[in-house]
Amino acid sequence: MPLDELDLLFDETELSIDAPTAEQLYEMYGHFLHDFCHTPLIHRGKIVTVNRNLSHHPLFKRKFEGFVHVVTRKSGYTDKRQYDRDRANRIHWIKPILDNWDSPLVSYFERVGDDSALQYFYWVQTLQFVVILREVSPDLLLVTAYCVDKYNTEKFRKYLNEYRERKK
Repeated sequence: MPLDELDLLFDETELSIDAPTAEQLYEMYGHFLHDFCHTPLIHRGKIVTVNRNLSHHPLFKRKFEGFVHVVTRKSGYTDKRQYDRDRANRIHWIKPILDNWDSPLVSYFERVGDDSALQYFYWVQTLQFVVILREVSPDLLLVTAYCVDKYNTEKFRKYLNEYRERKK
């Protein structure tokens, strides 16, 4: 699917800010399983893997941690992961972004993360959304994907410019 045709999975008035309904969760998890587990996603010649440890999160028990990470965000107050409606409503964007990573709409850059691992960023500025992968030899690991806010926009522009300068 072309990136300029991506739409939300659910109408925002139908998706609660607190938690998805059982049917919505089933559909979200179905997209995740289809895109990353049932058929291997090959990206730039490598398989994209996900964290398959089973979650203990109250809303997502026995779902893969990789899924939980792309539909939740860490709270700055509790340091625990909380459901994020905006992330969850865009879960089906991850695969098309990776499939179309060389599109002019995707700003690609690499950056070493806090844990000293090299991470690959696929930022679609028009959608205000980023997908982050990490090399876990011989594969790639889906780290996360999320909506980019004003703070991240400034930070990502800086990182993108630094990356482009290094590549000259």
